[in-house]
Amino acid sequence: MSSNQLNKKTFLRGHGLVVMAALLLLTIAPTAFADRISLVTATTNMGSGFGTNITNTVNGVGLSSLSLTATHADTTPSNSWVSSAGVLTGQITFNLGGLFTVDSFSFWNQNGGGPGALGSTGINLVQVLTSTDGVIFTPLVGGPTSFARVMGSTALPPQIFSFTAVSATHFRFNVLSNWGDTAQTGFAEVGFNSAGPAAVPEPMTMLLLGTGLAGIAARTRMKRKTSS
Repeated sequence: MSSNQLNKKTFLRGHGLVVMAALLLLTIAPTAFADRISLVTATTNMGSGFGTNITNTVNGVGLSSLSLTATHADTTPSNSWVSSAGVLTGQITFNLGGLFTVDSFSFWNQNGGGPGALGSTGINLVQVLTSTDGVIFTPLVGGPTSFARVMGSTALPPQIFSFTAVSATHFRFNVLSNWGDTAQTGFAEVGFNSAGPAAVPEPMTMLLLGTGLAGIAARTRMKRKTSS
């Protein structure tokens, strides 16, 4: 086999490594499609009262379907969340379960089902923040500053808030007030929409890709030395 043929063969082998790494990048990297992000969890420093649980706000209980445009039934302890008695303000943090590109979210406030009359328990003034590590949070540009009062109690649609797409692993609501209930604050459900993939290669994928590129670089240098 001539030196030119050998160099060509080694080059193609190195090129194959890069192709393999690129394919792994596409299959291993977390991918999200334009839809409701499904593995969201919620925590709060406001406690839980009235037999409710903060998990009710992200699990779809009470919705007509697991979609971002579904309607919500009247709020009850089993399908919504309210704070501990006397706690009206605080933080609610949502872990998206990965890094996503998010461009909107749907929000169903506490409604006429109670516990306060005519949706008075629902969140009113709010600050929305995002984070890529769950530690440092920054205000969401173009995010809402208030949620509407919902006085009805049957088949209630969400408020849908759109904004310039952001990459985030967490969202946070800083709850500043409710709609008049002096005992508790709460809401029914929230759903976050993924605008598309936020591809973050895992370390092994990056290692494979780097190895392939390094191999091609080394073989190119060897070819130049042989030719000179």
